[in-house]
Amino acid sequence: MEQTNDDLQDRLYDKSYTCPICGEKFKAKDIKKGKTVFEGMDLGLRAKFNPILPDYYYVLICDKCGYAAVTKTFNKINNVHIKNIKENINKNYKPKKYTPVYDAKTAIDRYKIALYFAHIKESDLSERAYIAQKIAFIYGDIDDKEQELEYNKHAYNWYSDAYIDEEFPIMDMEENQFLYNLAYLSYKIGNKDETRKTLGKLAVKKDLSNTLKEAVENFVEIIKNEDKA
Repeated sequence: MEQTNDDLQDRLYDKSYTCPICGEKFKAKDIKKGKTVFEGMDLGLRAKFNPILPDYYYVLICDKCGYAAVTKTFNKINNVHIKNIKENINKNYKPKKYTPVYDAKTAIDRYKIALYFAHIKESDLSERAYIAQKIAFIYGDIDDKEQELEYNKHAYNWYSDAYIDEEFPIMDMEENQFLYNLAYLSYKIGNKDETRKTLGKLAVKKDLSNTLKEAVENFVEIIKNEDKA
């Protein structure tokens, strides 16, 4: 049965947060527990839920100063970040009005605001990559191939640099999951040679989780079938 906007809104609630920049208390939409059904993971290990996709709600935006970040890094902020943000923040900021139920366009808009703040606070490249990949996922939801490719390229480049410069865990990913994600991103941007190389490294690892082992085997099979076509 098709879900109405009211049906979807009933699955959401207002969660309270405190802005680490200005100290303002504000509320943001989140999904009530037990109100979505897990339907598995796609090739990029993105969890799929019905009828609401949780990652449409992963961005927090302060109503007072406009500071935005994804939930997992919103409060992971140091004095240098705060200084950079305060120097670049709009003193006359007025919050955007969003409908309670976020569609793809709204989610993309919010992620792009978070990406802007990731740039101005000079965050780790992995944080920017994480946001870019989320944007790419959502562009994929609406079949915008051009923008999906552009943001996957950003994600791949930033994660590749993060692999050299940052220590694990990177954005909550241990090395095996991180490498799988790099394989996926290289595949999405058309670099199959790099995908094969990375999957080959993963395939011989002894410490893969069962979930990741199955994902690697499935991915290798997809590549083989495409090569035969």
